Amino acid sequence: MSGPYHPLPGERYESISMAAFRGDAEAQYRLGEVLRRGLLGQTVDERQARYWYNRAARGGHRSAAFLVNNWRNRHHFK
Repeated sequence: MSGPYHPLPGERYESISMAAFRGDAEAQYRLGEVLRRGLLGQTVDERQARYWYNRAARGGHRSAAFLVNNWRNRHHFK
């Protein structure tokens, strides 16, 4: 499982977003991280972050699946 995402120098929101829309699970996870944490000049948008984490999880990304599962469990046990 990978750890938290840290953008590389020169990495851009547009390139991550394009790869995410093409179905790249790693890019979908990174886009979720960008939106959840407000990275790369983006505003925080937890709803959109969850959407991209869910897509990444369905694509087999283990860290995204872990986050999605934790959110579901937290909501279920409130």
